[in-house]
Amino acid sequence: MSDLFTHLGEDFLERLGEGLPAREIPRGTILFVEGQEGDHFFCLLRGQVRLFRSTGDGREVTLHMVEAGDLFAEIVLFERDTYPASAVAVEDSLVRAIPRGRLLGLLAEAPLREEFIRNLVGKMRFLSQQLYVLATMDVRQRLARFLAVRFGQVPLITLDLNKQETAAAISVRPETLSRALASLKDQGLLRWSGKTITVDPRFWEDL
Repeated sequence: MSDLFTHLGEDFLERLGEGLPAREIPRGTILFVEGQEGDHFFCLLRGQVRLFRSTGDGREVTLHMVEAGDLFAEIVLFERDTYPASAVAVEDSLVRAIPRGRLLGLLAEAPLREEFIRNLVGKMRFLSQQLYVLATMDVRQRLARFLAVRFGQVPLITLDLNKQETAAAISVRPETLSRALASLKDQGLLRWSGKTITVDPRFWEDL
């Protein structure tokens, strides 16, 4: 669940999505693109969605990997009516679109509004931390953090993303990730074979 909604009550969350249909999104489908006008935010019920922005030289910088149960694109609720990033399904997914007016109607209730504002401040802190991570971590550290958060610090990982998708998830070029993986293999720290990663315990030491 998005930090924006994490601590709101179950009744509020049920009312948020009540009566709204869910839509099947095949892998590779673009939900929305950066700059597109919109008055809906989304709840990911199943699957995974990648949020990214495009740079001037054609690269895609991943901002966040949305997991099942998360809400995303909340920016259209208050600050703007265009999406500041693009969203693509990285696996077959099930998504519910929630109109902006549904939430704004619920926030007419003072207790919910006050709790929502507190959660909003928490999300701002989270985004600030993410910017710090991108600015200070090298490729190995980014990869270790991504794998640890997604799979835990385990010796054997079965992947659901390919190398290109993983590179996008940690905001590096695929060739940069390939060089890092080759170095890690030479050091005996990590071996990526097919859909399996074998990890030496030393790989996690920088976290």
